[in-house]
Amino acid sequence: MKKIVVFFYVIGLFVGSIGLIYNVAMLIALNGVGDIFEMKEPEKLEIDVQKGSDEVNIHYIYKVGKKEISDDYKIQANYFERCNIDSIVIKYNKNFPMISFIEGVPLKQREQKIGIFIFLSFLLFLIMSWKFSDRGKWLKVYEEVGNRPWLYPADKSIKNPLMRFKRRLFRR
Repeated sequence: MKKIVVFFYVIGLFVGSIGLIYNVAMLIALNGVGDIFEMKEPEKLEIDVQKGSDEVNIHYIYKVGKKEISDDYKIQANYFERCNIDSIVIKYNKNFPMISFIEGVPLKQREQKIGIFIFLSFLLFLIMSWKFSDRGKWLKVYEEVGNRPWLYPADKSIKNPLMRFKRRLFRR
């Protein structure tokens, strides 16, 4: 049982760390922390804007060299209006051309910041629960046979496992 708990703890730390590293790297690549990378405007660009009553869907395709890259934005209509955008300007990272955003709409940077907060919270929860839990007590609780009546029934003469379980739980 102890190995299973340690296994899931390590898997949780691994997944949380990978998610945190990904979100931090994307935030840096989108210049959400500072102007680290050069951002360029694509030469060939196709933009499709579909405005609904609640949502604005923006789909754009741009070419960098011979590669054709596409991306989507789904924005609430009132947020899109608050951004006060007259014309849509797409910027992409010169070093990583698949990373792009709409200038004046900080939606992708916000998504990365939210991801950082979520993964940091997850890692903090895992570390704190590992540090302050009484693992020895809980291992003993779950290893006791008496807490698992469906594995070791009281009356072995009953052949039906559901009836054995019922009789074990509702003894008179």
